[in-house]
Amino acid sequence: RLPIHNLAKKGSISIQITRKNAVGEVAVSWKVSPSRDFGEPRQLAYKLDTIVINKRIDEEGRPLPKILRLGSLKQICDGLDLAVSGKNKSGVKNAILQNAGALISAKLNYKALDQSERRLEAVFTRYGVVFTGEKLPDGRRADAVHLILNEPYWEILNNAPFRPLDYEYLKVLPPSAQRFYEVISYRIFAALKFRRPIAKHLYSDYCAYSAQRRYYDYDHFKKQMWKVHRPHVASGYLKAVHYEPAVDAEGKQDWTMYYTPGPKAKGEHRAF
Repeated sequence: RLPIHNLAKKGSISIQITRKNAVGEVAVSWKVSPSRDFGEPRQLAYKLDTIVINKRIDEEGRPLPKILRLGSLKQICDGLDLAVSGKNKSGVKNAILQNAGALISAKLNYKALDQSERRLEAVFTRYGVVFTGEKLPDGRRADAVHLILNEPYWEILNNAPFRPLDYEYLKVLPPSAQRFYEVISYRIFAALKFRRPIAKHLYSDYCAYSAQRRYYDYDHFKKQMWKVHRPHVASGYLKAVHYEPAVDAEGKQDWTMYYTPGPKAKGEHRAF
């Protein structure tokens, strides 16, 4: 639910979130430092992470193994609907390295599957990577691309609740709309579960958790979010969207975004 990737086509984005509780203590601290050698994980790295790797993680069930087999670079290209070419395989390989090289500094609490409160306080990368022909930790030669899940990430994946996603739907969405689906689906799912007619989300929170540029004037805000919402309205995931002006904790212009779930969202909820 926390951002790792820069989804902008150009320019660099600093991914750093600090959230305080009611008494002024830091409740969430999250910072991502890209690899100097491999670069920022951007749109391809994001698609790879969400469509190929997360799907593979969901297929494994729990508890997860420490070593996750993804398949060959050709199979990964196929999973992303990319033509199999030397250029695309090279791009996918670099995207894997960008994901593996992104250093995360995190301090936060989360509720585990057993309802206990857990604390994550670590500086870590999520996984290492072994490419075809290289040696795995057990000494075998890898017959495909494998991820070696690092301890903090492996522990979170095994203990934190997860909400299923429609991976075929994810695949056809542009990156910004896909990230919106990942973020807002938690709210939509909860609204449907508890029979609420709408879900709501603060624009400032959406920008922070999506690593999107935040605007403070209505025209730019409306244009930005219209592009993000359009595929979801067209698909029937959202039936209606409306906004109300608000201000954030620092007194800056903000908006509360209200979403009425559409037939696709209701169908997903029933299926899952």
